[in-house]
Amino acid sequence: MSPLTRLVPDAAARQRVLLFLLSGTVALAVGFILVSPKLAAEMIAQGGYYYMLALFSAFVFFGLRVARSRREVWSAWLRRPGWTALALLGATLFALWADTYQHKILFDEYVLQATAFHMHATKEVGAMIRAYELNGTWLPIDTFLDKRPYFFTFLLSLMHDLTGYRLINAFILNSVFAGVFLSLTYWFARQLTGRLGALLAVALLATMPLLGQNATSAGMEMHNLTMLVLVMCLALLYVRAPDTDRLALLCLGTVLLAQSRYESAIYVAPVAAIVVAGWHRAGRMLLPGIAIATPLLLIPYAWHNRILSATPLLWQLGAGQTERFSTGYLATNLAGAIHFFFNTGNRLANSWYLSVLGLCGLAWVAVRGFRWFQHRWVVDPAAKVALIMGAGVAGNFVMVQFYYWARLDDTVTSRFALPATLMLALAGATWVTSLSRRWGAPVWRIAFAGVGAFLLVSGLPAIAYRLYTTENLVMKEIDWEREFVLARPPGTRLIISNKSSIPWVLWQTPALIGGVARQRGEQLRYHLSQGTFCEIIVMQALRPTTVEGEFGVDPDDLMPANFHLETLAEKRFGGRMDRLSRLVSVDPAPEADAKPPDQPAPSAPSS
Repeated sequence: MSPLTRLVPDAAARQRVLLFLLSGTVALAVGFILVSPKLAAEMIAQGGYYYMLALFSAFVFFGLRVARSRREVWSAWLRRPGWTALALLGATLFALWADTYQHKILFDEYVLQATAFHMHATKEVGAMIRAYELNGTWLPIDTFLDKRPYFFTFLLSLMHDLTGYRLINAFILNSVFAGVFLSLTYWFARQLTGRLGALLAVALLATMPLLGQNATSAGMEMHNLTMLVLVMCLALLYVRAPDTDRLALLCLGTVLLAQSRYESAIYVAPVAAIVVAGWHRAGRMLLPGIAIATPLLLIPYAWHNRILSATPLLWQLGAGQTERFSTGYLATNLAGAIHFFFNTGNRLANSWYLSVLGLCGLAWVAVRGFRWFQHRWVVDPAAKVALIMGAGVAGNFVMVQFYYWARLDDTVTSRFALPATLMLALAGATWVTSLSRRWGAPVWRIAFAGVGAFLLVSGLPAIAYRLYTTENLVMKEIDWEREFVLARPPGTRLIISNKSSIPWVLWQTPALIGGVARQRGEQLRYHLSQGTFCEIIVMQALRPTTVEGEFGVDPDDLMPANFHLETLAEKRFGGRMDRLSRLVSVDPAPEADAKPPDQPAPSAPSS
């Protein structure tokens, strides 16, 4: 504490410290005590869009101010980008070529797009699950507050505002993020290792199939990864030349990073350490208004986290599981992590070469770190930022190992490894750079040859198989259902889905899930009699029911006995079949089951 007190030389500085402490106290009280989860959900739904708009606008404002102060640096590079720009473009194109543009994580990515549509249309935060066309307007009817942070969906809604609503916008946005991520990684790695080390780090990441899988998805992983490396770059700018504008930009970037993924709030702690390091470098405590207000800006994140904790339905636990985080998950998750990082086959989207170089790099960093601590050597700003943020990524990785669904060798959850692979690439490039200082150019030739060898042996075969996409049977079912419906005669039709209504709502087709439809027999009978829809299509799964292989309707997809269906098409996907039927008629409900005339109709569930 003594060195810190020397950074507060006068009464004005002490006043700003007191204001910061007051801001933190108010944030804790409002974020975790005074506001109930129910009220917090209402406030996020109604004001979350404007909170994000103000936060992003402030980030852009300070970003432009900092950019103007470095005009001579970036303007010279823009005038003559050289072959480095071609290398980054080639790396980006390779990552985008590595997988097909398609929804990868079902139904998370559809929920994100549904939230973005609702933010675009109404400026409210919520994922629409039911919508109808009224007088030419596609109007959301039912929404729910999703558990996922909403910075990515806010950016996607802005893209809809500027270019019009299109599902492809999410893929375009992630393609842009892929290029920005690799470019920012190159810049940071160059400050850390030099040009060849930066190119090696980019090559290691671009050739990892997992990066291409997420760069061509509609998820928020590329956005989170881009925000992480962006905050690292902003932290380096701040540590090199601490001033109030750079600190304000770093604080705003950190708050936005916390709104990029659930666990990304963990990076607030390492950024705080970097801020203190900048104070020591400047010889005084810098506390601009944005820094003082940062705890208050994190209140919506605290609210969202409490809403998730108070809503077990959003946890999506498996059978027999009662907790999201537990030491009981650690052993299997660690085994999955080891299998993922060092798998040499082609069934996972990993890069064993990146893992080997990164592990050697981490060992080298550990030895250097011990020597630095022992001899009190001066650490370069880039190395200091990498070490501190690397500790945050390590904390993130450890926390995820206690999560109920975080086996990295599960193709659905492999994406959790992305922050760790970034640090492994930086560590590996740093280690190779240190070897090159002793052994010269042959070290670089061997390192880049290793990238080529990995591609030939494991990378390209995994990319060619595209096992994640080809084995995603639910996605194939949805694609087939969509193609079948598009081939039908034009008209307004209602879809009763056994999976999710959200994809159909995004395609601007009225839809209900089967559980809701079973409760709405009288309403469906009315619409059939009135011709509201040209047809009502029901989707059901068929599963083997006998040893002879005969199929029957999945009990979860059965319609009531008074629903009369006409089968239109069936197709087998793996061990089950997908059946599409037309709802021909609905008989009146038996008198014993009919509700009294004055009883209100049951409300539809929220999801």
